[in-house]
Amino acid sequence: MSGGPYGRGKAPERACLKPKDWPDDDRQIWEQACQPADILSLDAGLRANHAQISNFKAQQGYGRWLTFLYFNDKDALSFKAAERITSGRVIAYVQCLQGLGNSTQTIMSRLQELGEAAKVFDPDRKWSFINKLAAKVRAHHKPARSKKHLKLSDELVGLGKNLMDQAKSADELEAAILFRDGLMIAMTAYVPFRRRNIAESKIGENLIPMGGIYLLVLNEKETKTYNEQEFYVAEDLIEPLDEYLQKYRPYLMSRTGRWTKPVSHELWVSKDGSPMTQIAIYDRICLRTGEAFGTPMNPHLFRDAAATLMAIADPAHVRIAAPLLGHRTSATTERYYQQATAMQAHRNFVKVIRSLGGPNEDE
Repeated sequence: MSGGPYGRGKAPERACLKPKDWPDDDRQIWEQACQPADILSLDAGLRANHAQISNFKAQQGYGRWLTFLYFNDKDALSFKAAERITSGRVIAYVQCLQGLGNSTQTIMSRLQELGEAAKVFDPDRKWSFINKLAAKVRAHHKPARSKKHLKLSDELVGLGKNLMDQAKSADELEAAILFRDGLMIAMTAYVPFRRRNIAESKIGENLIPMGGIYLLVLNEKETKTYNEQEFYVAEDLIEPLDEYLQKYRPYLMSRTGRWTKPVSHELWVSKDGSPMTQIAIYDRICLRTGEAFGTPMNPHLFRDAAATLMAIADPAHVRIAAPLLGHRTSATTERYYQQATAMQAHRNFVKVIRSLGGPNEDE
């Protein structure tokens, strides 16, 4: 590994080691596995057909595993990648993550990512012990954030519009920030993209004007299911989006701050005149929702809000949440179908009670 990969950052023991700092063999094997192949080539890498975002997540997770070894079992770094991944070390890895305060959801994700990487380093070996350990963690899973304070999509759209209204009476910089944040929240409520897709949205590539309307498009490499997705920008956001593109975005682009980085076609621009990063978008959305509702809602919870709203408002069609959220099947959203079914059953139960002489709403 190159020298000093952990010389920066507030908590280096939590870092995800970047491929340039991996052991040479690890890096070469991983890069080969992710190498896309020509359509006529028979030498495609093991992960050539995985979405770029999936490969990135697995890469991040493996980098986190190497960080654990660096701080807790440095001698293991001299072994081949597959030889390092033993049940004893993986158990110690989970214990380390727990000790650092990681949620069970994060730990399950780290194990999944490590398992994906392990298949690259030894495709013929069965890595079932990783799945078994993940199952044990899952059995004790507790959501990192209670969803009892979850706001539904209509409330999030309302918050976004309220922020844009506030921009009318604010000074120039504050108005631009308020309007940008409000539009971002409203658009994400209507089309609950993943945080990475929000940050990487580009005008002309992902946001496409078409005769007075706008399309939001993700190509197959930008989705976890490898299927292109297309959505319309809601009609009530077309005028605000025009205003942002013509007035507020150019103003933000003209600014130069400490973290200035050239803006090309990126949709969301920071107050420093730079493309907004994933963490910046996460922070702004949490800040605005926390101020408005008392409890922050991160971008991922916007996806829960969408599926929950469908379960409540249109239970017969709740399974359309799967394509809306970019899931390959309805399995991931099945719990919302069950939730909708339970709600409908309760409505019918209440009707039965009332028909037998129970309290009537009109009385």
